[in-house]
Amino acid sequence: MKRFRSDYVPHQGCGIFFLMVLFFLFLLSIPLVTFTHNIFLFYTEKQILLTSDSPKETYHIEISTEGPSTRILIEEGTTSSELYADIVKEGLADVHSEDLEIHWLSDTSAEITVEGRRDTFHYFLFDADAEQKIEKIPSTTSSN
Repeated sequence: MKRFRSDYVPHQGCGIFFLMVLFFLFLLSIPLVTFTHNIFLFYTEKQILLTSDSPKETYHIEISTEGPSTRILIEEGTTSSELYADIVKEGLADVHSEDLEIHWLSDTSAEITVEGRRDTFHYFLFDADAEQKIEKIPSTTSSN
């Protein structure tokens, strides 16, 4: 008896093996895609470094950065004020929350201190009554 070509399947296990290989490649690619997505978010997502409310909780200052960076954003929500600043540190070190302090002088004014290079502080002033709400104050450099 003669077999027809359509009845004869010499490699019937190859199709199943091929599908299994594709399935395992898909499963292995999930952690890679997740890792890439998390890295992308780490470098582009807004990271809040420090927040502070005024003594009467009228104003709210938030200092943040986009990913690890030397550039900070100082925002005040009630007056919709914001200021970007580049902080010069040793080498290309990133700004961390330990480098920041907010001192409220009254309910409407605050002094923001950012540690930069050794013995150098960058001062910013928030004044709700001023025309320019957040401004950079020239800092004095002391060298030893």
